[in-house]
Amino acid sequence: MLAQVKSIKGITVLELLIVLMIIGVISSVAYPNFRDWRTTRQVQDDIQRAKSVFQAINAQVKRGQYAFVQVEVAVTANDITLTSKGMNTSTFSDLFNQSDWWERNIDLRCRTENILNGNPYWNDIGGVGNLVEVNQVVLEKTTTNLASGEPAIYAVCFSKTGKYYTPLDGADYLILCRRTNDFNTCVMNGWAEDARGKANATTELAHSINWSRFGEVTVDKYRYQTATKTPAWVLQ
Repeated sequence: MLAQVKSIKGITVLELLIVLMIIGVISSVAYPNFRDWRTTRQVQDDIQRAKSVFQAINAQVKRGQYAFVQVEVAVTANDITLTSKGMNTSTFSDLFNQSDWWERNIDLRCRTENILNGNPYWNDIGGVGNLVEVNQVVLEKTTTNLASGEPAIYAVCFSKTGKYYTPLDGADYLILCRRTNDFNTCVMNGWAEDARGKANATTELAHSINWSRFGEVTVDKYRYQTATKTPAWVLQ
């Protein structure tokens, strides 16, 4: 028994250095993969939160909670704020019937300002109060191809039948991509992939949130060119 005790040795400095060196090599290989995975997850989280804003407000208009709804897109150099808004049936009826305001002011229907003739235009607005019918999200890990401002305001509007649909800056999609120090705008260089006219992306992790005038919402991801695949927008 005494001989066995005397044969036990501690870890030498050389062995400890070897272990630390192995850990360092493994970490240097694994960290870039972890960083890329984390970045991808952050972008995907922004995409899903943005998609949910469009889906949720369109669900409300289909249920009859609102007669007319909007998603406002406020773009700055640092983030994007998506805000959904709802107009109830009584407000819509008043605007529609009062001297044909609704038919005479097509360009003002999807207005982002909330006051019209001293009255609220949108009855419910995301971020105001604790209403579950409307929502507001701020996207900080992604940017868009829309011009930024302090902020620059864009909007898309939907109605139950699709009759009063108003596109977003002339398009029925919103491009989002990874925000970096070098790129605070998604760079799209003009190659048309589909009938929507979406260009190919030269920035990272580009996605497109798409919708129809009836509110069906989908997401495409841009597939970059590889040795075996052509570049394309692919449905997720």
